[in-house]
Amino acid sequence: MDNQQNQQRIKSLYKMLLEMATGNLAFRVELNGSGDELDQLATMLNDVAEKMQNIISKYEFKNQPYDYNTSQNTTKQSDAELIQKVIDYIHNHLEEPLPTTKELSKMFGTNEFTLKDSFRTIVKTSIYQFYNEERLKKAHFLIEKTIIPLKEIALICGFNDYPNFYKAFKKRYKYPPSELQREKENNNQ
Repeated sequence: MDNQQNQQRIKSLYKMLLEMATGNLAFRVELNGSGDELDQLATMLNDVAEKMQNIISKYEFKNQPYDYNTSQNTTKQSDAELIQKVIDYIHNHLEEPLPTTKELSKMFGTNEFTLKDSFRTIVKTSIYQFYNEERLKKAHFLIEKTIIPLKEIALICGFNDYPNFYKAFKKRYKYPPSELQREKENNNQ
């Protein structure tokens, strides 16, 4: 295997670590079947993510304010499961443009109205607002905990260009991304 392929695999492993650190446990790294150190590391990371996801899924809706057994609550368990799948999809694809609600509803085998209505009922926000908020949370985390350049973080978090990222970040957090103290700076003080 050449050096460029190894670098690409290392980037995939690094991305998985970042995804796990930001709470995305559904991301997996593909194995190339060589059995080398990178394949072994990918297997271990995939196993850890799988185990963590299984543990968390046991408690998934435990602390939610929804009681599915009461006749007063109109939210159905199947709606909650659908929305959890949509949330997982969004977390796994933050670096990509958000599909339209029509495309999402086809992907998850429901209609647009049910998807939008259930999402708003359970998550208390629109699908796009949730997607944007999650991208900004991920960006905030990466800025704070890594030394990745801001323009690269913007791309990792699905923003097409830095000016759009800058405006969205400043609107959400009331300060520009460049003012957030970075971990490297914290360690030097």
